[in-house]
Amino acid sequence: MSEKTNAAGMTKQEYERVKAEYLADQNKPTDPNARPVRKPGFNQFFKMKQRGAMKRSLKKADEVLVFLLNLKKTIEGPILTKVYGGNFLVIRNRVYRFNPDRIFSFGKYKAVIAREFDRELVGVDDYQEVVMNDFASANPGSRVNIDDPVLIKALIQARLGEKPKQSIGSTKAIVIGVIIVAVVIGFFVLTG
Repeated sequence: MSEKTNAAGMTKQEYERVKAEYLADQNKPTDPNARPVRKPGFNQFFKMKQRGAMKRSLKKADEVLVFLLNLKKTIEGPILTKVYGGNFLVIRNRVYRFNPDRIFSFGKYKAVIAREFDRELVGVDDYQEVVMNDFASANPGSRVNIDDPVLIKALIQARLGEKPKQSIGSTKAIVIGVIIVAVVIGFFVLTG
């Protein structure tokens, strides 16, 4: 009996054997001391201890990740802390009021942002506070004080720094190019 061969002249068993050898070579690193290449990902921003805290936060419903904005102008965290009584949490012996509306999510993780100098968590609701402060100010409805000389100078510098675009239509550019080519060809024909 004759076995079927493919276009390369191999039988199915030979093809499978060659394919298995090829795949084995692909998975085997060339250098025995070489480390596998890690793809950059979100978790590489955090240290091993922090990643452990992030993973534990997924397993426990009464614990939350906290990013702390400290007085040294740095962000600490994530810190895993427990929510007590459903309405407050303790971070480094300081009590913060917990509001479920102020939970942020990034990927599968849920976290809150706390300021070291404030007992409230940071949230999107803070925008309403900014709007109310603006409404109560001397110049409501306008976030920017127009009489600020530094702002005026910056605006003037920005406007002067912008270069106006010279707009030559594409059809005009083509016509000018054809005329230049015609003049060059005419020059060579008449002189040569």
